[in-house]
Amino acid sequence: TSVVWKAYPKGSVTFQQATVLLETPVPFTSSEDQLCLAVSAQETSRMDPQQRRLSTLLGHFQVATKKTDGTGSFCVQELQDLLDNDNHKMRAQMKDFMRDEVYIPRYDVELRDEREIAYQQLKRICLAGFADVTDFRTNPLRIFAAHEVAALCNPSMATKMTVQFNLFGGTVLKLGTQRHHDALVKPMNNLDAVGCFALTELGYGNNAVEMGTTAVYDPATQEFIIHTPTTLAQKYWITNSAVHAHWAVVFAQLTTQGKAQGVHGFLVRIRNDDMSVCPGVRIEDMGHKMGCNGVDNGKLWFDHVRVPRGALLDAWSQGTSRGSGDIRENRDSKVQADGSFASAIPKPRDRFLKVADQLLSGRLCIASMMQSGSKVALAVAFRYAASRLCVGPQGASDTPILDYQLQQRALVPLLSRTVCLALGLSAVKARWAAASGFSGPPVDPKMAAEVVVACCAIKPLCAWQLEECATVCRERCGGQGYLSVNRFGTLLGFAHAGMTAEGDNRVLMQKVAKELLGMASWPKYRERWGSAQAAPVPPLAVITSGTGLDALQALRALLAVREARAFEALGKAMAGAKAGFFDEWMKRQSDTVQAAALAYAEREVMEAVVASLGARVPNRDAPPSPALANVVTACGVVYGLACVERDLAWYMGQALLPLQASTAIPDAVRASVMALGPSAQRIVEGFGIPDHLLAAPIAADWERYNRVDNKGELLGAFV
Repeated sequence: TSVVWKAYPKGSVTFQQATVLLETPVPFTSSEDQLCLAVSAQETSRMDPQQRRLSTLLGHFQVATKKTDGTGSFCVQELQDLLDNDNHKMRAQMKDFMRDEVYIPRYDVELRDEREIAYQQLKRICLAGFADVTDFRTNPLRIFAAHEVAALCNPSMATKMTVQFNLFGGTVLKLGTQRHHDALVKPMNNLDAVGCFALTELGYGNNAVEMGTTAVYDPATQEFIIHTPTTLAQKYWITNSAVHAHWAVVFAQLTTQGKAQGVHGFLVRIRNDDMSVCPGVRIEDMGHKMGCNGVDNGKLWFDHVRVPRGALLDAWSQGTSRGSGDIRENRDSKVQADGSFASAIPKPRDRFLKVADQLLSGRLCIASMMQSGSKVALAVAFRYAASRLCVGPQGASDTPILDYQLQQRALVPLLSRTVCLALGLSAVKARWAAASGFSGPPVDPKMAAEVVVACCAIKPLCAWQLEECATVCRERCGGQGYLSVNRFGTLLGFAHAGMTAEGDNRVLMQKVAKELLGMASWPKYRERWGSAQAAPVPPLAVITSGTGLDALQALRALLAVREARAFEALGKAMAGAKAGFFDEWMKRQSDTVQAAALAYAEREVMEAVVASLGARVPNRDAPPSPALANVVTACGVVYGLACVERDLAWYMGQALLPLQASTAIPDAVRASVMALGPSAQRIVEGFGIPDHLLAAPIAADWERYNRVDNKGELLGAFV
């Protein structure tokens, strides 16, 4: 008898998931390092359907034995170290901490209970020390890591975290003086002082610099009077405000001595310690939303609310406090006791950009959360596709749907793009950390401008990616994907929140294009775009040659020339504008603007992929192993080919690719997907999502889950 042996790591989740499908013992021998399952090739035909199902599943759950293009033998932990990038120990500890029952998802719950669950989840994380606003000074990447792990569990909890620690906490840390920090940092960290970020107004969203809320200085009492003059000036979509917040950083138009001084931030108490609403403050609950209902979004009004002069957040003028932990007069403030005003920033709009600076790191927080959502969606979809058997060559239900090209063609490109975006996001986070302004010497203005562009570009890519992952993965999981308990609905709502929060994606891409167009005269950009245009176009045969480094470099060149020509076209269009810049930009060149920004963003991601191949793997202090380099390269090739395939008409119209590319590029995508497919599940394992955080029945033993009346919940049925 010919015996086929397959090895599975000891304690392997996939092995456990498969063996649980059998109620009869499975013959295996154990050792310290592995469990070996022996399956007789002749006996397979005599198995009953359940045994045959197990045999088939074991061949697909663990694909390490199937190697294509050398990508199947890579170390999963090495990939996880690369994708996590930083704070590896803290991430592992936080994931393990979240085994507590409070982190088990619940779905059929009252709105108030859903909010309380998110609050209690965050409270435990805060008390355990996994989030600390001072990390912005000492280890800023730790803040982003906490967001990534939190989002694996509950998007609502992660959203409350980002407002508490980035928007509210980060603003107080950066713009507040020492007495603000003494009074609030510790309570913020343990969630005894919950804050919100009151920037957006009903009538002023993306054009917040024109907001209606006012802050008029009264020299007689040395107080600012915060007021909401109109319905359109009400603060809108304010996370944490409806139920939990004690404080708000309120942005308002400052007026001193009768002169408007632009938008500034003020620290305003909105609830007392007993959670009663402060006098003059009006709070309304925004109610149920299409997603993230654990987030208590609210609307705020201020009826001539008076705050002391020291409530003005101004890090550039360190004042003295009259009492320990007290927020009082700041003698060195920009606004002096008599109301005189001075600022080192001459333009009011630039002052607004300075005080709203945490929106920049907020975009990275959101991108981090979006990435986690994409990883969850893909992990659920791939696990289910590997375990859901459907019709095979002989008509029996013995073939996992992951074997079908239809499934791989839908999921593998999304998987590859998610891996590449992880590398791109890590690169942007590192650049932001070096230019954050929380510590260190002054940042070069050009470097700071480039970091702004990078942050504004990566957030839309990650948010759009989650929306597509959630939609496609839901569809590819069929009816099971429609159950709330399998998480796709939650992730889809989360994606749409991410697409809008901290800057509408499309508006951010407008900013990316506008800023880069202004940088076109910089030598760096003239040289890069000129070199990309002058370089010979890679031969089609190389572009479609497989999943190796030659193909990756060829695709890199194609993305570079696309960016260069896109900005060349945009520059010419704006230079020839006859109706004025605004009309040309907003009414005639919108497609050109968006295409140029996307070309820049996707090329930046490709650069990060290539750079990772020559850098040391974080947590290992060594270059990627050949096997890991192969799989990263293969992901980069699939990512690049998908970008080119989407814009294939443009490439051919520009005579960059020949007519044959119309069939050769789609053929290359299919071939590269097929080559990477056998490694897909191990790549998913490299996301490092433990079962208790994945928490979707179809990602584990969905047959056992359905043996009981589970009511579509996890508690009491599947834990």
